[in-house]
Amino acid sequence: MKRFLSLLFIILCSIITLTAQNNTKKYSELIREGWKLCLKKDFTNSAKIYEHAFKINPKAPLNDRYNAACINSLAKNINTAYKHLFIAVRELKWHDINHLNNDTDLSNMKKDKRWDQLISLMRKNKNNIEKDYDQKLVSILDKVYFDDQSTRSQIRTKEKKYGRDSKEMRAFWETILEKDSINLLKVSRILDSQGWPSKKKIGQRGASTLFLVIQHANQDTKLKYLTMITTAMKNNELPKRQYAMFYDRLVLGQGKRQIYGTQLAMDKNSKKPYVLPLEDVKNVDKRRAQMGLNSMQENLNRWDLTWDVEIYLKTLPNIEAKEKTLNKKNK
Repeated sequence: MKRFLSLLFIILCSIITLTAQNNTKKYSELIREGWKLCLKKDFTNSAKIYEHAFKINPKAPLNDRYNAACINSLAKNINTAYKHLFIAVRELKWHDINHLNNDTDLSNMKKDKRWDQLISLMRKNKNNIEKDYDQKLVSILDKVYFDDQSTRSQIRTKEKKYGRDSKEMRAFWETILEKDSINLLKVSRILDSQGWPSKKKIGQRGASTLFLVIQHANQDTKLKYLTMITTAMKNNELPKRQYAMFYDRLVLGQGKRQIYGTQLAMDKNSKKPYVLPLEDVKNVDKRRAQMGLNSMQENLNRWDLTWDVEIYLKTLPNIEAKEKTLNKKNK
């Protein structure tokens, strides 16, 4: 009897595990399909697919909830958009007020009285999470983050309006680079005087802000802070995925192949992104998993691209030749 019960328990566990795996796969497929429709600006049907996905996985991650809110806003489903935002704030404790205020996908929601309610809840989340932080340091880093992201969030919109090589875009990039220089001065003062601050002082967003500024700096700056950033990652003061992005950009700047496949470039002719030169292509997903990154295919879903290792290996020599030519022009 005991043997029978043990066998039955194993079978039930196997069924539960298999069902969970199937649900996870189905959820990922639906999110991917919904995002494809979003890229095609079919926001109405994209929103429907996201709703179906959330029925399979009610505990969806913050990123998917937020994307669903934006898609529903664009589809003019304001009530549903608010539903997802309130889930993000109440259940997932989201508190990035600057991001919310600067996301143009949500512009048509701001006149609704629920907007102020949302901000109020987010401010409570932020105050609760940051109550033991170094408020002076957090204030500096909040401003740095806003200046970094508020300009970069406009790049795609302005490129569509004026063209990538237009005088308007060149002027806009000068504005971005000017802000980058000011931000680097602020961040360098912090790092040079006290090293990499603990998350207990500045939180995850603060650490990400430091990362962003160094990530956007020149090669000499990246090399200067490489050891500090590596130590921060090893001490769990910086997410591994952000370190992977930093390191990929660093080695590409040295004319080497990236390791984690985080860096892409836009093809001028096809207007589609492509993966910059990558080392040990066949094992990249293993390395990505170690750094907390999703698979190459999952990452490329946002651009509706297919990751095929064999095709990439065939095109890699041409990609490297193209990058060498571009790097020579830029020097």
